[in-house]
Amino acid sequence: MPPTLIVDGYNLIRASPVLSRIDQENLEEGREALISRLADYRKVRHFPVIVVFDGTGFYHLSTEKETRMGIKILYSPAGRTADELIVSLARQKGREYVVVTSDHGIWDRLKDTNCVCVDSKTFDSKIDNALYELFKGTSLEEEEGEALLPSRARGKRRKLPKKLRRQRDILRRL
Repeated sequence: MPPTLIVDGYNLIRASPVLSRIDQENLEEGREALISRLADYRKVRHFPVIVVFDGTGFYHLSTEKETRMGIKILYSPAGRTADELIVSLARQKGREYVVVTSDHGIWDRLKDTNCVCVDSKTFDSKIDNALYELFKGTSLEEEEGEALLPSRARGKRRKLPKKLRRQRDILRRL
């Protein structure tokens, strides 16, 4: 079973050049554009996705779970931040999680877990690659070919620690 992506919604919106322009015009349209991009990403990569938005102070936002286009959407309830909700979700046992945020405070709070944390800008480029693949039928990496392949290192190769190998493998699948 693939890991579940937990996305810090506003953090990813503000890290994305495309989404941040939409967000500056209208916050709600920024959220909708993110959900649409994540739904398209999910068509290609098939990861379960949970997007978390900070709902504190927004009386019109639901604190209930909502699912649209295959994306689970959560708003933090009053008195709780999106960061706290993300950390509590990622600490749940029995599943593997990838947390998408550039907030290193969240990264620090998840160091002792089995989660993999991915920077929002890095993940935004992964979304772009998946969308390219969805519409063109081939990935950017395949088209760029060997330009992306690492050069051969000389000398004795050392095996990465298991946790780092796991993180590397998950990042490649994103």
